[in-house]
Amino acid sequence: MKKLGFTLAEVLITLVIIGVIAAMTVPTLMNNTNAQEFRSALKKAISATNQALTLHYALEGLTAQDYASASALVDGVFKTRMSVIEGSTAFTNTACSEQGGVFTTSDGMMYCVTNYTSANDDSETSKCDAYNINPCATATTSPNLWIDVNGAKKPNTITTSSKRPKDIYQAMIYSQKVVPYGAPTQEVMFERGVSGGSDISAATTAGSGD
Repeated sequence: MKKLGFTLAEVLITLVIIGVIAAMTVPTLMNNTNAQEFRSALKKAISATNQALTLHYALEGLTAQDYASASALVDGVFKTRMSVIEGSTAFTNTACSEQGGVFTTSDGMMYCVTNYTSANDDSETSKCDAYNINPCATATTSPNLWIDVNGAKKPNTITTSSKRPKDIYQAMIYSQKVVPYGAPTQEVMFERGVSGGSDISAATTAGSGD
């Protein structure tokens, strides 16, 4: 009886082909997985900071407007209303200059409040006004909140393209809300440029500082 089977050479050739295909596809799959994790983490971070401001106002009647400095806001609101742990006092990227406003949460995310100020004035033209028109920022052309969604883990790189999300994002703090700042962060947040993504809302665009 004649038995049919593969020769050793045929098996080796098949394995080589499979290896080549894997080498070509696995990095892409890994990058896509990391990108989706970064997107999800950004949404979680924006939601968490918004919830902290909302809860603080509900319980204490105070908004970001009532805090004169980055460190005061962090100590008074975020460390009080978020699950903050002891960690590094240095942000993972030099883009955040005011290290007194750095804190890390129990999920491993690192935040840095910088470029922060409040006129503590309800006027619609004042910084950090009660109507959420003007951000609590010394310079409205720069973010006042930096978020590293995976903390000290690499790549510790600022996201500059929604097609290649990294782990560091920009946001803007208003008296009672936090919104993503700048086109790359907004596009990642709302998945613009991603299949099935939606447009940026008018309220969020208002926080771009453009």
